[in-house]
Amino acid sequence: MSEEATPQNESAPETAAEEKPYNVEVSDAGTLRKKVSITIPRKLIDAKFSDIFGDLAKSAQVPGFRPGHAPRRLIEKRFAKDAASDVRNAVIGESLNWTATNVKLQTIGEPNLELDTIELPEQGDLTYSFEIEVAPEFELPNLEGIEVKQAKADITDQRVDEQIEMYRQRYVKYEATTEAAANGDVVTADVKLTGDGIEQEIKDHVLRVAPGQVEGLPLVDLTTALEGKKAGDSASVSVKAPEAHANEAWRGKDVTVAIAIKEVRRRILPDLDDAFATQAGFDNITDLKGAVRRNMEKRSEYEVRENMREQVREYLLGSAQFDLPAQMADRHANVALQRQYVSLMQMGIPQEKIMENLAELQARATEVSRRELKLQFILGKIADKMELKVEEGEVNARIAAMARENNRRPEKVRQDLEQQGALMQIEDSIREEKALNALLEKAKVTEAQPEPAKEEKK
Repeated sequence: MSEEATPQNESAPETAAEEKPYNVEVSDAGTLRKKVSITIPRKLIDAKFSDIFGDLAKSAQVPGFRPGHAPRRLIEKRFAKDAASDVRNAVIGESLNWTATNVKLQTIGEPNLELDTIELPEQGDLTYSFEIEVAPEFELPNLEGIEVKQAKADITDQRVDEQIEMYRQRYVKYEATTEAAANGDVVTADVKLTGDGIEQEIKDHVLRVAPGQVEGLPLVDLTTALEGKKAGDSASVSVKAPEAHANEAWRGKDVTVAIAIKEVRRRILPDLDDAFATQAGFDNITDLKGAVRRNMEKRSEYEVRENMREQVREYLLGSAQFDLPAQMADRHANVALQRQYVSLMQMGIPQEKIMENLAELQARATEVSRRELKLQFILGKIADKMELKVEEGEVNARIAAMARENNRRPEKVRQDLEQQGALMQIEDSIREEKALNALLEKAKVTEAQPEPAKEEKK
């Protein structure tokens, strides 16, 4: 269906008779859902039969006749069933394309059309219906002079140390150990999932002693379950499958994740010394720390800007009022997680930390999805109003910047984004960022005052 503006009348707009081959009626079917009924006139169905039988008459293999010489009535009788299916598919496809162009619904996703349940009548017109989600209608708030506070970038020694620790984690190694698993270690285990109608086993699965996921189940408490366990021990985690789980039969069900540990591997981080600095491409540890600080100073402008953009987001969320059905948020939860994945990569967060964050986000996926969806609708409408576009070069430049932040090759970052299904979110992210930046250009910006120091208790 079309992605353009939606007329809210209950039927298709009037057009000249010769330009309106179908009768299309649109009615409400719930919050942000429309029922679309399309009637295909018999003359179009008969014309399509004539086309298909005409083609068959030229090429069909009929016993006793050379190709192209079988009588038309015999062709129609012999191929009636197959032709009816082809005609149905063709006329419905053509009517959907016409409707998408002429009945301007700002739709989300695809219509829930079950083609095989639609029967082509032997006589008369064909009428079929489907429901589809549509984008919300709402008024944009005032976009001029949004009040924003600009914080001062403060690159403290503590923040530098935290950044170096993240940098250090990029060079982590794992070694087998007979000792108990600790936070950040990994275990190899046989995993069994059980629940109402759920029974699945996974052999030799690798899990970090950190929040993670198994088969789309967010295991936020995995650290507690695995810490202190050795090879031969077992652990168990109970979790509710998200409403947005890929397997519909699992959604909302309680699942027990039984873990039989076979091996523990200790996480080994490199020492913060000159040898590590050399491995990372620096002369010594002092040069490494200096480079990290300089990089943070360069990024501080982005961080300050991002803080201001977040204030604009909160303003938009609080000012643009419209409802979202919970089911819509559930269905779009995976897209919201993909957007979070892109955002964390852009911040230079190590892959292991990203997966920990995503596990926690997945546990509250519907909440995250509702926020992301509302922002997507609002910023999308603003970007349309401002006629903002994104070029392919901008997408490639963003991927290259993410690669630099994570000390990886751009092609590897692109591959990971494709595997996560997040590559499409890059363009959306850039377009929305352009919209936010345009709003900041018109914002009323004041310098944030530092918080007063807390008095020490005597």
